[in-house]
Amino acid sequence: MNMKRISFLIFSLIIMIIASSNVFAANSELNGTLGTSYADDPAKYGLDISLHYNWLLDPYFVTGLESGFYWVKWDRKIGVKQQGSVFVDVKADTNAYLIPMMFNAQVRLPNLKDKLYVTPFVTIGLGYSFMILHYSQPDFTDSNTGKSYNADSITKLFSGLSWELFFGASLKPAADSKVDFYAEAGYRSLPLKSGDLELDMSGLVIRLGVRYPL
Repeated sequence: MNMKRISFLIFSLIIMIIASSNVFAANSELNGTLGTSYADDPAKYGLDISLHYNWLLDPYFVTGLESGFYWVKWDRKIGVKQQGSVFVDVKADTNAYLIPMMFNAQVRLPNLKDKLYVTPFVTIGLGYSFMILHYSQPDFTDSNTGKSYNADSITKLFSGLSWELFFGASLKPAADSKVDFYAEAGYRSLPLKSGDLELDMSGLVIRLGVRYPL
């Protein structure tokens, strides 16, 4: 099965879930998270923000949609430039802006709350992700080699199938509170391509979140 067909099936499933949302409208929730993610290829951590809309099928099983924003920035030395009597490194900057779109299934264990004081859960997600990669370097002459370089700016769109697996626990601050706070950690697979180019932005994800019933 090729990539286009898989993508079509995933988005068809998401549309079907949205279309049937009135069935679960009385038992839904909105989640927001803030955290950090690690990307394998640049070997850097970045900012990770996500928003989830979930349908509560029963106290144990939850399905939902997730999207968000993942930003990683890194640089590398490309030469040396003399400024007066001082030599400074010249660096090229790269910014990766990633938007994952996931369909999630979650299992919660509320029966363990009396023993652990928190509600453990596990989440698995499958979807498709898009990434805008922007590379820029300044106009400079390398003081070591004497070679001149022109300013350069490149922007490319990457995309690819994604999946994720998280383990976490939630805590309600008071018995009469509608809000749940939770923490989760896991792995997100993000092998992304742009033509013949490929970047693996996969890695560890750590997030703090809040839930609110709708």
